[in-house]
Amino acid sequence: MPLPLTLLFDPLCGWCYGAHPALAAVDAALAPAWTLLPTGLFAQPQAMTAQKAAYFWQNDQRIAELTGQVFSPAYREQVLADLATPFDSTLATQAWLHIVAAQPSAGLQALHRIQALRYVDGEAYTPASLGRIAAALGLDASAFQQALQGGWPAQAEALLGQARQLMHAHGLNGVPSLLCQGRPVSSHLLYQPVQLVDYLQQQH
Repeated sequence: MPLPLTLLFDPLCGWCYGAHPALAAVDAALAPAWTLLPTGLFAQPQAMTAQKAAYFWQNDQRIAELTGQVFSPAYREQVLADLATPFDSTLATQAWLHIVAAQPSAGLQALHRIQALRYVDGEAYTPASLGRIAAALGLDASAFQQALQGGWPAQAEALLGQARQLMHAHGLNGVPSLLCQGRPVSSHLLYQPVQLVDYLQQQH
């Protein structure tokens, strides 16, 4: 029986992006039964400022040093420097939910592609840019964009509520958070692929 793992995340969380190498290693080595739950942590508009952009970039450099994940110059110059666009994961979260509703097995892949659109490609989240990701994962881009214009999909409230309930039940204050068989996994393992795989193999 596949090992049940639950990932709590937000698409705009840099540390969630930083955890991708470890999560991908687990997926390849163990083929677990994933439950991915967006938390909506950053799904409310926050005004961007130069100070906030500098703080994000400093934090991103720590993540890059620890994990090897790329935070590109395009991201710094085209996303962080765009102070007119609020920091808000609503559209990215809605896009992920629509993709997974159509392709339930694509949760981890869709999340990484949405993260890379920001941190590597340096693109803003728009229906068009997210539509390209949906198309690459086998969805009809125009139908996807139309669905995205409708806002939150039907399953959103239940999934967000489940994520928040788990965070409250386990005293989790941030993301990413990984649960193995319903129990929290130490957060430092999320940035150590070999150690995380070894630990989870022992739980199986």
